[in-house]
Amino acid sequence: MSEWASVLAVFWVLWALDGVRVVRRRGFSFVIGATGRISRAGYARVSLPGLWPGRWRMTTDDVPVSLSPVGICNRPVGAAGRPGEGPAKAHVWRWEEIREVGVADGWIYVNGVRFSPNTGHVVAPELLALARLAPPLREARIRLLVNRWFRPVHLRRRARVLTGRTRIAAALNAVALIAYVVLSVYVVGDVASRITPQWSGRIAAALPWIFGGLLFFHIAPVIVVWRSLRRLKPVRLEKRSANLFSALMLPPQALRLRSLAGEGYFPAQHPLACFLAFGEAAVRARWGFNVIADLRWPIDAAGDSPLAQEIAGWFRGTLEAKVVTLLAAEGVALETLLGPPPRDAAASCRYCPRCRDQFVAGPEVCPHGVKLRPLAGSDTP
Repeated sequence: MSEWASVLAVFWVLWALDGVRVVRRRGFSFVIGATGRISRAGYARVSLPGLWPGRWRMTTDDVPVSLSPVGICNRPVGAAGRPGEGPAKAHVWRWEEIREVGVADGWIYVNGVRFSPNTGHVVAPELLALARLAPPLREARIRLLVNRWFRPVHLRRRARVLTGRTRIAAALNAVALIAYVVLSVYVVGDVASRITPQWSGRIAAALPWIFGGLLFFHIAPVIVVWRSLRRLKPVRLEKRSANLFSALMLPPQALRLRSLAGEGYFPAQHPLACFLAFGEAAVRARWGFNVIADLRWPIDAAGDSPLAQEIAGWFRGTLEAKVVTLLAAEGVALETLLGPPPRDAAASCRYCPRCRDQFVAGPEVCPHGVKLRPLAGSDTP
């Protein structure tokens, strides 16, 4: 029995570790249930998978660049994540200066200089194509790119297709997971010694059928997902075929086939689009505020060159127009988001509109350099 307990312990360790990703920079990871709602979201360097087979994962990043008809810089604006992952000093290029764009080791290089993370929002060929366009056409193309990053309706539609195509596999995975849990309880709890010899003999006689059933619930969902991949066309870099073969060889990995099928299936989006597509009202408001606050009260850009500030300013205005329209369409009122917070202490008279921290009389700006505003009912001008 101790040998079986060791085997099951290894099984559950592999199941727990499967799908855990550690990345170089912070990013957003969403675990979404079959109902189409976020069950867990995080902004970190570690991405954890969902526990239940019916859930799937989607990852995305803040847009790492600013674009304008004049040029491009690697100062991100409108970021949802905090603290942000911007560069210490912005690199900037006019479009006519760009001769070559390449990708290496997860980074985009412009004219041989490491420029920004390769998040998929704008790829190297697109940057070269933008550099060769006339300014009016370039501006129109940039606005199309921005629209492509904010498509919550499109995300919901693709999510419905994913869950529909993997419904059978997820159900089989769920049965297998429950069976493994029951088997583990039986072995670890030494149930065989607690039941009558008659029942113990019956269970021993049924073991070949039990293991045959587990084999069926392992192979069948892999085949179902393999057939589904022909309809679930990827739009981003993925290794689903190799991972599916690995899952066939490793039963713990085969218990999250819906999440595996969703790898690379969703386009690169702004994180706010994901929160609007799958989040509850409170979640939409929280992350919508983060984006609007970063657009209206940016920090860490004071030392940038005038050209970098010009590019980031144009892009900030373009993003804000898109975000405000999208929030209104999703039922998030801008006035509610940006209104003053309730007073947290009697002496509080000012607050930071970006971080919402409150201050007593004295300081005029918050530690990040954002000008403070008076709280409602305060005598402070």
